[in-house]
Amino acid sequence: MQTAPSLTLYTYTTTDDIGDDRWKDRALADHFFKDLETARRDLLEVRDQITTDGEPPFDAICLERIETVPMTEAAILALLNDGVGAIISRYEIIERIDVA
Repeated sequence: MQTAPSLTLYTYTTTDDIGDDRWKDRALADHFFKDLETARRDLLEVRDQITTDGEPPFDAICLERIETVPMTEAAILALLNDGVGAIISRYEIIERIDVA
């Protein structure tokens, strides 16, 4: 019997949004990436844009690694019905990049 794959994805968030509640009722959409370098490149572009627009409203942006639950039909339905938090098995901050 074949088991459903779990995925490793990357994203980033500000230091203001760190914590387990990060995945609940998100007002802002997250951007997810399949590899670390693409996520880091996008994070640095966002940081550069924020710093040229004036005083940033937060201290740093954190690069995160996410591992999903096995991506079964039930997991996809949970994602669609309950949001991304329903499929996250584990996440960790792997890098903190200062904005100021």
